[in-house]
Amino acid sequence: MSLIDRAKNILLSPKTEWTKIETEGGTVGGLFTGYAMILAALPVVGTLIALGLSIGPYRYFGVSYFLVSAIAGYVIGLGIVYLMGIIVNALAPSFDGTKNDFGAMKLVVYSATPGWIAGFFGFIPGLNVLLSLAAFGYSAYLLYLGSQTVMKVPDSKAIGFTAVTIIIWIIASFVVMGVIIGILISSLVGTAGLIGAAAYS
Repeated sequence: MSLIDRAKNILLSPKTEWTKIETEGGTVGGLFTGYAMILAALPVVGTLIALGLSIGPYRYFGVSYFLVSAIAGYVIGLGIVYLMGIIVNALAPSFDGTKNDFGAMKLVVYSATPGWIAGFFGFIPGLNVLLSLAAFGYSAYLLYLGSQTVMKVPDSKAIGFTAVTIIIWIIASFVVMGVIIGILISSLVGTAGLIGAAAYS
């Protein structure tokens, strides 16, 4: 199945698509290179568009801000997805589910689809917030549905499993956001220092 078809189906007919996903083989590497790494680049593309149109915060900070934030967000974001796959796999037995290394990665990667697509439109003021909230809610719904199919979590415990997973994901994301902000500040301070040094030389 093509990437476009998978993304479309997981958004429009998730129950049916999770059943297909559950039976599919493959590798974690293939899942990331063939799906996650491509879709995760959408927010980067959106940021590049914002830079080209000189809208959003990028018009104030310029190319260096874009490069640092985009690359850091992309790499660390994928790292968080991978980490969440490990965490989800470890959590499943606590909710009467079944451990499944590859299944857990599939659950997390495909559940992240709405966020990546919404991230492409992050440069549009006003709409970006609404899309982010909608994507967050739909990702939680996908996680809820997929946990029952892929990880065999009983329906009675799927809500709890989803809630715990989302909370951990949010905490991890905030930690990552702090790291990215720290990198950005260091980059901007470093750039300002170089400019100042050049001015006095």
